[in-house]
Amino acid sequence: MKRFIPLTLAGILSVTGLSLPSEAQAASQASFRDVAQSHWANQAVTKLALRDVIAGYEDGSFRPTETVTQLQAVVLAIRNMGLAEQSSLYKTRTIPYTVPEWAKGDIALAIEKGLLKPDEKNFSPDSPATRAWIAQLMVRMIGKESEANLLALQGGGTFTDEKDIPDWAASYVKAASKYELLTGYKEKNGYSFKPNRAVTRAEIAAMLSGSEKHLNIENDRMHTGYVQAMAGDKISMKRTSGQLATYSVTKDTIFYGNGKAADIGQVKPSARLFVIVEDGNLRYVEVLDGAETNRTISAEVEKAYPEEGMLVVKTVSGELLTYQLDKQTPVTSSTGTASSLKDLAKGDAILLTLSPEGSAVSITLVREGSDSEVQGTVHDLDMAGKLMMVKTASGAFKAVQFNTNTVLEYKGKRFPTLEDLRTGDSVQVQQKDGVATKIVVLEIKNDAGINGTVKSVNTVERFVTVQDEKGAMQVYRVADNAAITIPGLTQPQLADIKVGDSIDMKFSNNLLSSLAVKNRTATPEASKDSALTGTVFAIDKEHRILSFKNTKGDLVAYEVRPDKEVSFIVDGVSNPNLKDIEKNMNITVQLDQNNKIIYVNADKRVRGQVTAINKDDRLLTVKLNTGETKVYIVDKNVNVIIYDERSRDIGDLRANDNVYMRLNDSNNTVNKIEVERSYIYRVTNVNEGSNRFTGENDRGNSRYFYLDGSVTISVPGITYPRITDVKTGDTVKVTYMGDTLKSLAVVPNTIGQVVSVNAEISKIRIKDYNGVTTEIAVPAGSSIKVNDRNYTSLTALQPGDRVQISEASNGLKNIVAMKKISTTFTQLDGSYRDRVYTAQGSYYIPDSLLARQPNLNQFLDSLKRGDKINVYLMDNQLFDIEKAN
Repeated sequence: MKRFIPLTLAGILSVTGLSLPSEAQAASQASFRDVAQSHWANQAVTKLALRDVIAGYEDGSFRPTETVTQLQAVVLAIRNMGLAEQSSLYKTRTIPYTVPEWAKGDIALAIEKGLLKPDEKNFSPDSPATRAWIAQLMVRMIGKESEANLLALQGGGTFTDEKDIPDWAASYVKAASKYELLTGYKEKNGYSFKPNRAVTRAEIAAMLSGSEKHLNIENDRMHTGYVQAMAGDKISMKRTSGQLATYSVTKDTIFYGNGKAADIGQVKPSARLFVIVEDGNLRYVEVLDGAETNRTISAEVEKAYPEEGMLVVKTVSGELLTYQLDKQTPVTSSTGTASSLKDLAKGDAILLTLSPEGSAVSITLVREGSDSEVQGTVHDLDMAGKLMMVKTASGAFKAVQFNTNTVLEYKGKRFPTLEDLRTGDSVQVQQKDGVATKIVVLEIKNDAGINGTVKSVNTVERFVTVQDEKGAMQVYRVADNAAITIPGLTQPQLADIKVGDSIDMKFSNNLLSSLAVKNRTATPEASKDSALTGTVFAIDKEHRILSFKNTKGDLVAYEVRPDKEVSFIVDGVSNPNLKDIEKNMNITVQLDQNNKIIYVNADKRVRGQVTAINKDDRLLTVKLNTGETKVYIVDKNVNVIIYDERSRDIGDLRANDNVYMRLNDSNNTVNKIEVERSYIYRVTNVNEGSNRFTGENDRGNSRYFYLDGSVTISVPGITYPRITDVKTGDTVKVTYMGDTLKSLAVVPNTIGQVVSVNAEISKIRIKDYNGVTTEIAVPAGSSIKVNDRNYTSLTALQPGDRVQISEASNGLKNIVAMKKISTTFTQLDGSYRDRVYTAQGSYYIPDSLLARQPNLNQFLDSLKRGDKINVYLMDNQLFDIEKAN
């Protein structure tokens, strides 16, 4: 493994005429002659040198008091993030800065990762890196820029020289101080920051070392974990990943503890360590937690929260205690059935090892409770004996009983049965008194094959509806990179799959990864199920003969049935007739059983996907639907049509846009471009009688959408959807080609109750109305709507909120929190039991609420006049009701 990156912290050594150190020199250089053990930055410099983040000079010095340039600081940040090897992949990218050749990849990667933003104009490679500038770099390096933006909304800072901090750096200084990346200087009246002071080599080493707790720096050489055993010169530790490893202590092993040089005597059983390893030997050992006087208690698991790292236990005296666990906290079992917090369930008896401060150091499962959860891979199935053997992640085998009351949750299947289980499936089992109450299939076995007959194909949302061999209908999502095989076709697409096809399917990560058609062979010959494409050559309107050159260049001719029996679409407009077809049009036709044309889609427009845009020379590179790539000259008066946008030009196009282009007959330049764009709306009203609905986007703007016969409608799980299948509250993706609505697809929503919010890592956990809890990542910039106000921070949400989460057209999320009304219960409608009366008004109970909550009637009967309740409204309709605490 290469241990040395040829760039020292001082810059390019060739400037001073010095040669670069060899790999052997770099690997052995863990200390420097001018950084004594007593130096305040000795540990940081030593560790970063062993991590290959920094290096010294050829003469063995480090020169800790020399200042650092902005260029050097950025390169060090890239290395500190563990991205040094990636920078070489970026060295050919164009960057808006003048830097040495060796640094181009690092700077391009820094721009990609958001460490540098060219539009800020505050990066000067050769200028000294000031503390204010370094604060910005460090905060971005640990991924806390969004929090810095929130801190900008708060009041002034705490430093005595706050007025000297540039406005652009104020929020970064606050965040850097909060996360202990930079500290202040003690003054008589408080602490100063000294924002304009240049950072030295020793100082930046300390800053980078302090940032490690906010980064994942572990790799095949660096590990964090807990000591499991010590014998002679061997230390065994359990890594964060859960792997147990044993390392050797040598005469060159460097020990640190409490910020000072130490020795092996400071390493105690159960201590938490950070180590750097070379060839199985410990090169560097840092004691993070001595754990000398741990104590052990017996307890019973009450509830485990793996995602939050939280465990609630009940002691032998009946006291409930809650512990927040580190990711490194080991979970073990004498039987091998527990290896993580996920393996613990209510009722399990455990031994809990606690540090002197009361934090959990380790957990040992002593005995499983009667109500436990099992997660692993199905090893064997005995359907007759109703017994399933599950192999857990730790390699242990657990027998699971099931019965006719066991519920099976199988993603991608609408009506699953226990017969759908197969060996190799990844499952999560919930048990009660030793019998499975619920089995959740987390992942289908990768090489599992399923046969069926295609009943519908949704190419927009990539769903296929398949009838299996037992006659059951199932809906599956097709992976973007799915392998599709149709004999006789090269590179077939999902659109080539036809209703009635008999297919073999395979899955990977719960998506269809392979579809093989086995009952037909695609040929260029005409059939009632195949479409023919080509270019119009001639039209005999008297005898209704249409001639065209097909994709192979062959001239073919077919008779067209009478106009009233043919569906015509010309230039995207429905209901023209044969006289509107012109020579040289692109054409697609469908034939009946007598080889007569019953469908014609003719178009003068060139269809394809934009691959490159040269705005200055007005050149457009397009990959055509035929697979050919061409470059077109765009007329200076081109009409670019993008839905809901005006005065567009070639510069408004994006790479990968699908377009329809019309060419000038005289000079073949492009004079009209219709652009395909998709938009996300939440349905607020559906008018079935007029075939239209109202949608609201994430900015609160409403629009009407009319669905005529040319609009393709896709609703997951419905073979032939209509507007009646689109419901208020649905999230839909509408796709336009220019100003023409082409398709509408209902986007699956996540609707449920917020369990937890973690704004730092931009994730929330949602419990849906089937009782399934899901962790959802929310990208920065996502829209969060609470009480008709829009936010971008997850801090706007609280546990207990009812929310609807859907995809946005730009890859972000749209989150709408339902309106919560806290009131008192008055009475339930005595006649129809379909309305709840409260102190703040009455609310109609929709059938959908009864469907979500089968026990709603019992709940309503339990309410007494004056009870405190919470009602949740979505689009002013009752969505949920609960008793307030």
